[in-house]
Amino acid sequence: MNSDDTHRVQSRIWQVIGYKNAGKTTLIARLVQELRERGYKAAVIKHDGHDHFDMDHPNTDSGKYSEAGAEAVAVISDTRHAVIEKRSASLEDIIKRFSAYDYILVEGFKKAPYPKLLLVREQEDLALLQLEQVRAVIAVDLEWLNKEQLPESAACYNRDQVTSIANFMIRCGVQ
Repeated sequence: MNSDDTHRVQSRIWQVIGYKNAGKTTLIARLVQELRERGYKAAVIKHDGHDHFDMDHPNTDSGKYSEAGAEAVAVISDTRHAVIEKRSASLEDIIKRFSAYDYILVEGFKKAPYPKLLLVREQEDLALLQLEQVRAVIAVDLEWLNKEQLPESAACYNRDQVTSIANFMIRCGVQ
């Protein structure tokens, strides 16, 4: 992959960050829908900071294989597949796996080096502006947000302006 390809791929990776219950999952779901309506394919990577998610449930075949001690289980159908591995993977590993998608939306991983959409609910959330790569601030309510506190380079949106946020992401990815 040459440097132009690397830049193009990285410009289509967007992190959505914010504190708990800021609305990250809701915004990502709405952005995925918006991007899909425009003909783009989107993938999502979510960070689980609690390490207790479970995808291979008891009494399913995959759950039985996992309980038996399988280190990895794959379920494949004509329209989708899932791979469950009992090992850690880095964000970069998963991004490489998802390289065929037009956009990769990442929930969390605040310190990763990709462009970020920062969701804020209250003044204290602006502390996350110290993170590198914050490109846009998305507020639950723009009324309280003093735009003079934001870096000049950061765009600002209300969380319901999904079309405008998607336009911004697409503009940033165009060379």
